[in-house]
Amino acid sequence: MKSYTPLITAALLSLGTTAQAQDKPLTEVADGVFHFFAMGYSSMVVIGDNGVLITDPSFTPRAELLKAELANVTDKPVTHVALSHEHFDHVGGTEIFEDAEIIMQENGIDVLKLSPLMPVPVVNATFDEISTIDLGGQTVELHHLAVADGVATTVARVTESNVVFSADLYMPQELSPHEFKEDTNFVGTSITLNTMVDWAPSYAINGHSSGNSVDALKENAEFLNALQTEVEDRFKTAFASGDPAAPWNLLFSISGEVEMQEYSDWKNYETAFPGYVRRMALSVLHGG
Repeated sequence: MKSYTPLITAALLSLGTTAQAQDKPLTEVADGVFHFFAMGYSSMVVIGDNGVLITDPSFTPRAELLKAELANVTDKPVTHVALSHEHFDHVGGTEIFEDAEIIMQENGIDVLKLSPLMPVPVVNATFDEISTIDLGGQTVELHHLAVADGVATTVARVTESNVVFSADLYMPQELSPHEFKEDTNFVGTSITLNTMVDWAPSYAINGHSSGNSVDALKENAEFLNALQTEVEDRFKTAFASGDPAAPWNLLFSISGEVEMQEYSDWKNYETAFPGYVRRMALSVLHGG
């Protein structure tokens, strides 16, 4: 089978052109914990006494840059690569860390077999709800709190410093284009974000932001909570009408009926918000 990985990598590099110019892609945000932002993507790096854990290499050139940057701050090997979910633009580049354990939430394994285009990492460790990794002086918890963006949604937390990492669950005052949210369960996303807020993180690494996103994490949790309430209330009214067709009719019309003007200044609100309403409606009514 022809490999499309080089073409996919080129496409991803074109998306991250402005980010490639960043002078210092590796920034220490807590003792032994780093935020790596390059080519439009973020990773968390945790350096322990016994080895290094990284998240989401994303694709080969970015993984190579991360490996080179790591050599400037530690001589310890990368022993663990934790993947945030199964989407192809986050799982590539694992081959650069040839001796590392590649970890993914177990739901993602079957998905990796389906696409003839995406690079497929060799995953050699899986978990169900939680995996705790002792790096020596640093402990990383990997949590699958709910199906959210993809079925293998994983968030990471460093227990000593309370730094958290997630990918593709939120952006700072921005809605992602709806084309990227067609498989997102917004009820699960809300559960995940609310749990992360409850952890009261000291620093939050978001998969596509260069800085601390704790405020954005909180804002997006509030946004999804409000959206879920709005959508659920409308379906409760439809069910209460006694018309068995009303909930299904609402499913097809609700994306054009709900507005949340308090978020109208968020980037992409005009074009993406109807898709968010539709996905929330499917999540609360249809489980998907």
